[in-house]
Amino acid sequence: MTFLEKWLYIIRNCSFDNSYKAAWAKAITEIAVEYDFHQPIASTVQIGLEDIAKKVIRYYFEQMIFFDLKQSPNPNKPPKIVSLVKELIAEYQKATQSAQPVKWFRSNIEVICKMQYEKTVKQVKTALKVDVSYRFLTVEGKVVEDVYNYERNADFLYIATDNMRELKENSLIVFDAINYRWSQMLENFNHSPRICKKVKIIDEDKVRRKPLTKFFQLIAAENPDHICFHCGKKIIDETPAIDHVIPWSYLYSDDLWNLVYSHQTCNSSKSNVIPSEGTIQRLEERNSRLLAILMIQGQNNKHVSELEMAINNGLVRKFWISCQG
Repeated sequence: MTFLEKWLYIIRNCSFDNSYKAAWAKAITEIAVEYDFHQPIASTVQIGLEDIAKKVIRYYFEQMIFFDLKQSPNPNKPPKIVSLVKELIAEYQKATQSAQPVKWFRSNIEVICKMQYEKTVKQVKTALKVDVSYRFLTVEGKVVEDVYNYERNADFLYIATDNMRELKENSLIVFDAINYRWSQMLENFNHSPRICKKVKIIDEDKVRRKPLTKFFQLIAAENPDHICFHCGKKIIDETPAIDHVIPWSYLYSDDLWNLVYSHQTCNSSKSNVIPSEGTIQRLEERNSRLLAILMIQGQNNKHVSELEMAINNGLVRKFWISCQG
């Protein structure tokens, strides 16, 4: 097999116990993409585990601060790196006094939480040494040879320059394979929709949100008087906001079963807070009423079908429980 074939073989056969191998492969591939092959170079490239750790922290930071995706089957015993990144997120939110999700490169976290960040880098580097660096090359009990050289507990690994160049030239294929495999893993641990998009979103410049105007008339079928879902008062002298009851940042999805009318101020004040069980019960009751009205009206489109499916499968409650971590 060529180096690329070996790399893809390892990725596609990662075990489902946690996502460390996917994160490790992604970090090394990203380092290859960033590497300057125009400079005078030797036959091998030295990669520091600290550099890998910094990228791994970023991947988990964005997956968790936006979507709180579980990375292993045991929610009571998350992987060490996940716990470390959660502690970093908590410190960042405390320092900024905001729970609003933010992309890593806009967070300025290395400055805002400098001491905690540097501590986390060291701890993640240690965890990678213990749990990933040497295990990555083992597939079904056999070591895949001639991928990279690494001495147990060392601070660096070494990859042939030609292999790094091959990674860079084929990075789009490799990233697609990693994201697909990572998504497969997460589907075993999470009940959240659109896992693949959530994994891929960390590669994009920003999280794009679509306008919600197409839902306006559907919501009005059950709420023609424009009563705010949150405070129960009539919305007067302003256009009702369309609000995600379960915050959009947890679901990364616009679904009729999760959308309600709200005052602009009520919408802003709730921010990214997970709703109470009482709120979830009211949403479930609203959905039942809304579906009955839409069926009587003879409305038949994908949003109505998704609403019916959500009711039949108890999705509101399932996602509410899931987003609590």
